[in-house]
Amino acid sequence: MLDSTNTEPADEATSSPGKPTDAVAPEQVRRALANVLESEELSSSPQLSNILRFVVEATLEGRRDAIKGYTIAVEALGRDASFDPQADPIVRVEATRLRRALERYYAGAGTGDEIEIVVPRGSYVPLFVPRRLTDTSRAELAAVDAENALAPPGPPDRPADVAPVRVAPSPRRWWKPQAVAVSVLILLATVVLAGLVVETVDPMAWRALVSGVAWHPLERTNRLGMPMVEVRPFDSTGGAPLPPSEITRSAGVVTSGEFTARAIEVRVRDALARFDMLDVLASPEARPAVSCGAGGVSPHSAFALGGLVENHEDGSLSVLLRLSDLCDGTIVWSREFDSLKPGQDPSATEVSLVRDIMAAIAEPYGVIQARARARVTASGGPEKAGPYGCVLEAYSYWRSYLPADHERARQCLEGIVATDSTFALGYALLAELHLDEIRNGVEARPGPPALSRALAAAEQAVELAPTSAYARRVLMDVHFFRGERSAAISSGETAVTLNPYDVDVLADFAGRLIALGELDRGEAMLATASAAAPGMPPWVDFHRVIAAYLRGDAPGAAAAADQLMGDGYAPGLLARALASNMAGEHEAAQSDLRKLVQIAPAWQTEPEAMIERFFPAPAVAKRVKADLAAAGLPIVKSSAAAD
Repeated sequence: MLDSTNTEPADEATSSPGKPTDAVAPEQVRRALANVLESEELSSSPQLSNILRFVVEATLEGRRDAIKGYTIAVEALGRDASFDPQADPIVRVEATRLRRALERYYAGAGTGDEIEIVVPRGSYVPLFVPRRLTDTSRAELAAVDAENALAPPGPPDRPADVAPVRVAPSPRRWWKPQAVAVSVLILLATVVLAGLVVETVDPMAWRALVSGVAWHPLERTNRLGMPMVEVRPFDSTGGAPLPPSEITRSAGVVTSGEFTARAIEVRVRDALARFDMLDVLASPEARPAVSCGAGGVSPHSAFALGGLVENHEDGSLSVLLRLSDLCDGTIVWSREFDSLKPGQDPSATEVSLVRDIMAAIAEPYGVIQARARARVTASGGPEKAGPYGCVLEAYSYWRSYLPADHERARQCLEGIVATDSTFALGYALLAELHLDEIRNGVEARPGPPALSRALAAAEQAVELAPTSAYARRVLMDVHFFRGERSAAISSGETAVTLNPYDVDVLADFAGRLIALGELDRGEAMLATASAAAPGMPPWVDFHRVIAAYLRGDAPGAAAAADQLMGDGYAPGLLARALASNMAGEHEAAQSDLRKLVQIAPAWQTEPEAMIERFFPAPAVAKRVKADLAAAGLPIVKSSAAAD
């Protein structure tokens, strides 16, 4: 166990190579942690990074007894308090991936690290092993740590900044060599057995075996009315996948056995749970409480997603997915992803696959929301769908941009959050609606300025749902329009980390980076989002126009502007005017500017303030100002922002 009695760090100068050190200082461990988190093996996987950071910091803080499947799921992976580690294997699956990632790192880029972070099988508590130890010493150290993990937790350790972290207790000289050897063998056998149980036994089968009773699905209801999604176990066919230890080469592509049906199923379930407009059942034991109403008409929707993974002889695989409406039993979406080759980084292939799946079914314009909207409409309209009905009202406005739709959505959401002050998504949507008083010219309300109301609502959403990528994205938008560059970028990076599968979040962050002058980074993100979801909302086309405009690409700006049809979207008119002026089409530019000031009069009364809000980077704002003035927008000395 961690020893808090000796506060002196190990004397590395006197430690002989090949022997375990008595202690590793916290600063050494944190340096080792930083190296791993920056590595290629973990930097592309936020989930693995979060787990490793949590277990290491908890150990350094003397909270080894808090490192359990439940706390990892809640504190590191952002699951809610109802998470059941016995029913949902996400922590075990991710821990296995983490061990493999650590093994790859220390076999490659991390060979020169002074400290190795080890997460032993059968435990989530990390070991901090000096790299100079011999294999025999490492085995002894692992055995001692396994013994400590099995023992009852002792008193809390002293703070990590006071005491060094003990890797193993000092040798007890009264032990006989024979006793040590026997103890090590017994403990190693225990660790191996525990690892087999933790990593390979199906939790449902194990619980049935232990209890001797049948387990029945639990019915889950949805108080918010969000579409419910049940992810059913994915089947596998076509032969067994490659074992994790076996690496084969086929057509120059390296493949491994990490890319399994179970891994894809867990990844898909986890990805769906990151979208605020879905209620995803995390446990295979649970089933949606479906209430279809007479004739299948109900404002509530429930879906089941199943998958079949076919393994091919060359190490590639195909994934067939089907989404069914549980109310009427129809298949509403199916797609086959063929000839997938994991390559050297199976995690990257998994992320790309799951992002494509989410773009098709989980986004606001995806299959699930389209089907749910149709069901709500058929059952009497949004007013009968509870909080979810207000969500649909907001997105109805963002399709029409009509002031009446904005007012209806705002009033609906304000009523819901007044009734349920824990509705984080409601506050986030309200913040975006407040921003539209500026960016789309919706008539301003009396009272606090729009940006102040938007900031308060966004911060409330983040406080209620700190792991919500959508809430962080909204906070990014608010900081952006307030001209707070570093805060906007920080919130955007957090949003992408919290949900790397949400192409809407990725595209919005990309657009903010472009307007802030980070053109290369923003365009790369925008291209990734567009490749996953070609048909995206009009604000994505706005970002495309601005990117081409700032590049000086007149044909590219014109092509993107052609997608901005309609005259009710103020940012679209702004982008079209810039693209037309760039192409020398001055009459078209002037026409769009006249429409722009009709929709959003602030472009005529406070043009400089509006330019600075949409383009906070001074160099970008200067260029836009000159071009808009050349296109005919009267630019006068602006007093101050209306807010």
